[in-house]
Amino acid sequence: MTNYVLIAGGGKVGYFLAATLMKRGYRVGMIEEDGERAKEIADRLGITVINGDATEPETLRDADAAEARYVVALSGQDDVNLAVCQMAKEGFRVRETVARVINPDNEAIFKSLGIDATISTTAIAAATIEKVLPANGMRLSPIFSQGDVEMAEVELEDKSPVVGKALSQVVLPADCLLIAVIRGGAV
Repeated sequence: MTNYVLIAGGGKVGYFLAATLMKRGYRVGMIEEDGERAKEIADRLGITVINGDATEPETLRDADAAEARYVVALSGQDDVNLAVCQMAKEGFRVRETVARVINPDNEAIFKSLGIDATISTTAIAAATIEKVLPANGMRLSPIFSQGDVEMAEVELEDKSPVVGKALSQVVLPADCLLIAVIRGGAV
């Protein structure tokens, strides 16, 4: 199976994704509509960048879409990303497609139409904000770079079922560890 990744869209996300994938040993190609940007990326990364419209079958053919294991559509338009992924899957038998989704409401539609994975920076940002901002008295903070462990700060309300109980009586999930209790500003 080939490790060729074809990226449609040479903006900042596309550029840095290509550079990252190359460092990880993937063969990368790209389609970019802007001629100057296509040349700049080709020169900087030393990859083939086809200057053209990724929604055109001829452009996908020129970019060797039929050889790609993955096609990643990263334009700023949901309809374009959907079209690129569908054409790659149906017309070129690409095994895996990934689409950037600007409107997170479109993620379910993309998946129902056969797109294998979606990337929604809007949904990622919202999820991050929800983890950082206090909600229901709880704030989550990732404390390791890979995000495998989180620390939660929980402010109990008077009606909480654990208020007034000894710590030994509080049942926590098996993968939780109580580190500290703060009462009246003292640990």
